[in-house]
Amino acid sequence: MIVRRTAAWLDERFGSNALLHAALKKIYPDHWSFYLGEFALYFFMVLVATGVWLTFAFDASSENAYVSVLALADRHHPIGYVIRQIHHWAAVCFVAAILVHMGRIFFTGAFRRPRELNWMVGLCMLALASFTGFTGYSLPNDGLSGTGLRIAYSVALSIPLIGRWAANVFVGGDDFPGAQLTTHLYTLHVYFLPVAIGALLGLHLFLVIYQKHTQFVPDPEHVVGRRFWPDYALRTLAALGATLAVLALLATFFEINPVADYGPYRTWIVMNGAVPDWYAAFLEGALRLGPSTELRIAGHPIPPVFWPGLVLPTVTFLFLLLWPIIEARLTGDRAAHDVLEPPSRVPLRVGVGAALIFDGLLLTIAAGDDQTAATLHVRLDTLVWAYRILLFAGPLLVGVLAARIAAEMRARVPAGGAPPPDVVMLVRNDRGGYDEEEPQAG
Repeated sequence: MIVRRTAAWLDERFGSNALLHAALKKIYPDHWSFYLGEFALYFFMVLVATGVWLTFAFDASSENAYVSVLALADRHHPIGYVIRQIHHWAAVCFVAAILVHMGRIFFTGAFRRPRELNWMVGLCMLALASFTGFTGYSLPNDGLSGTGLRIAYSVALSIPLIGRWAANVFVGGDDFPGAQLTTHLYTLHVYFLPVAIGALLGLHLFLVIYQKHTQFVPDPEHVVGRRFWPDYALRTLAALGATLAVLALLATFFEINPVADYGPYRTWIVMNGAVPDWYAAFLEGALRLGPSTELRIAGHPIPPVFWPGLVLPTVTFLFLLLWPIIEARLTGDRAAHDVLEPPSRVPLRVGVGAALIFDGLLLTIAAGDDQTAATLHVRLDTLVWAYRILLFAGPLLVGVLAARIAAEMRARVPAGGAPPPDVVMLVRNDRGGYDEEEPQAG
């Protein structure tokens, strides 16, 4: 009775029944790959929930930051320990889920007109999520995070003309570490960056709802999927439960970022074998492989870390941001698309994607070149030069090979999706099994 009266009261004032009815009837995609975005959303929700709890336990002052995190890292206080572990694992998985989700969008062409803006929103979310993760694992002021911040400070110093000013604003002083460094990181990590991600997430969901989702079913005249209630609601609740279960298992059995082993940060100590979280490792690898030559432009010195630390990630980000426009110009395809296509339909896209993945993996591996050289018993200089050669030759070879394979696959399957006549077909029968059709001569 109370529920009915409340619903009637709301409907009289806001027309909520019609809105609720439309929401429950909305069609959502049912292909498994679309749930990658769902997982990213749920990881972000866990990050916000655990982050709010951690704000009550963390001391943002430079003097007490490490001590407060050390108390949370004590297994004798299981609640704080588990929540901090869940928070860190959720951050790692959040970036991974966005990256894989963006990969699905890239290779299936979901970024094409009219969804170019949503692609750009997702890419900005990926960059902000990575930067938020960096500011978060830098907050404890331990030996590992301090080393990473010192590198970031050096990269900021390398910016022509404004480098000193940018570095001083970053650390909050003329020297590293500045008195306001931890406070600045805390403000960015807790306030500005989560709000920015939340705003982009809201814009992303609005665009998905307004433009409708893409689909693999080749029927552009109809939206194909499952209604929100009950099919999709139950599936997304299952995805939420799986997300929470995986994070709980990871936090329980696999410790991440053991700050007690690193000790507090001291400016005269650099940890041996220090590498950042995986989503920032490619920048570390780029810095290790970058040239050591200092250039001068218009009389101004350009430090060596400027090119791999700022130019490389900026150029890569802008290239991906403008890829929908670049591909449309190269292929001449400017039509609106609601139906996804197999990656093999556009070999150029496959080749570019494979080349970017190769270089990303190579730079990530290069972040641990000293440990790799020690393990393989090879000279570090030899390994660095091998990585440098692969950095330029590898993507060309991999990209051409991937594009060639995609072209061969496209030639074997016509545009309509019908298989060649010499392929065996399995047809579902009325008993729930499969019947095999006889192959025909090619």
